Amino acid sequence: MRKIAIVTDTASDISIDDAKKYDIKILHYQIVYKDKTYKDQLEITAKEVIDTLEEEVPTTSLPSLDEIHEVFDELVKEGYKEVLVIPLSSGLSGCFNAINMVKEDYQDLNAVVYDSRTISAAQAVLAIKAAEMADAGCEMKEIISELDKMRENQNTLFIVDTLKYLLLGGRIGHVSAAVGKLLNLKPIITIGDDGKYETVAKVRGRAKAISYFVNKVQEILNDGKEYKLYFSHAAGEEIKDKIIALIKEVKPDVKIEGVCWISPVACVHCGPGYVGMLIQRI
Repeated sequence: MRKIAIVTDTASDISIDDAKKYDIKILHYQIVYKDKTYKDQLEITAKEVIDTLEEEVPTTSLPSLDEIHEVFDELVKEGYKEVLVIPLSSGLSGCFNAINMVKEDYQDLNAVVYDSRTISAAQAVLAIKAAEMADAGCEMKEIISELDKMRENQNTLFIVDTLKYLLLGGRIGHVSAAVGKLLNLKPIITIGDDGKYETVAKVRGRAKAISYFVNKVQEILNDGKEYKLYFSHAAGEEIKDKIIALIKEVKPDVKIEGVCWISPVACVHCGPGYVGMLIQRI
């Protein structure tokens, strides 16, 4: 058994298979409908959320304190003395603070809560790297040092095809949504150094949004260093496939390392047609 347990949450979009492969424990966000609350990824799928958004747009909630306690209890029972938790950015969720609060109940467990300052694939690759290093026998400080380097070498971009769900989730105001819809604006979003969303561009139409992604890849990859690309989407196959095809035209040797659906909880806020891209320097 490795010395250090690794935990992340469903905002990382890590698959159940990868979580098992790398022995990463998962905390589940909650998706709240009028008649029932579901554990993200375990009790509801991303496609089910997308397919029912027109009927009801649910709200979302943090992993419960009970579940965080259950995971910590399980780690203690398994004999772990150290755990590294890599949750969604503290700038986007209260999960980071909730875990820090719970860990105070486990004085015999050295629990480090690492602020990923990111989301989705960028968060998942940090968790997987931590698990690989833990398997190799690395100490906590070595793992954190490597995660710091990886985090500094991540470029993320997100696009939503409709502003409707950002409005409903309180991420933008009514005026911005109305203007955006009128002008067919597609916001290009990234994660800033503070771990919060930043709008880096507003382009008119899907074609210009796709071009923005491709141009950004060209700009970054022209520095001669090595990168891997990861994509996530929510019923955004058409947009995602177009972006990848155009990138392959200009950068045929680029490594497309992974493509996945985003988690159900993220689908609530992004809606159909969302596409995310991580450019990870290696």
